[in-house]
Amino acid sequence: MGTPFSTIKIISSDLLKQFKDNAEIKKDIELLVSQIERCSEILKRLTLNPIIEDDFIDRDLSIADYVSEIVKSFQETSKKIFVVNFDQNSNSLDITKSIEIVYGLRNFIGNANKFSKNKVFINVKSDSNNTEIIIEDDGEGYPKDVLSKIGEPYIKSFRSSTRSKSGLGLGIFIGKTLLEKNYANILCRNSKTRSGAEVSIKWKNKDLLSL
Repeated sequence: MGTPFSTIKIISSDLLKQFKDNAEIKKDIELLVSQIERCSEILKRLTLNPIIEDDFIDRDLSIADYVSEIVKSFQETSKKIFVVNFDQNSNSLDITKSIEIVYGLRNFIGNANKFSKNKVFINVKSDSNNTEIIIEDDGEGYPKDVLSKIGEPYIKSFRSSTRSKSGLGLGIFIGKTLLEKNYANILCRNSKTRSGAEVSIKWKNKDLLSL
């Protein structure tokens, strides 16, 4: 992925020069460049020295442990309230440590933190066959004009309240890609019980054990 990122960055720099007098296009290209740089940094962390930032991954963990540690890291800097429910987590399994799962969950929980008004709701459920994490927030939800495109790397809503925060959808794209690489099934939609967005991340237990 490093080579495509470098190519996009070079082309973007050339486009910036070409459209330097067009404020709106220039703004979009600058955003594209910043997101590519963000992707490059994530790639470096994943491939070079992933344990530095996430040094709690020093043993096999359960999904509940993953969620607890990631939420704890957000609570240190966020003013939002995190409501985490483990009541339906009846079959907690220790799984092989996975930096992809950490970054994938962190991206989705981070999105909920970013777009929520006050609260982020996380429900961890498991039985003898499946394990599921449901992440919801009390924000405005996914805009209707991008809902069908959630998970694609370049999306932008026309909703004014969302444009300033929406970026290019790369956070969701990266999180989805990393988790699907680890056998997760991802469903993004607007919550039926809250005002905001909902993400369901679901594994078959046998797939978690084969990581």
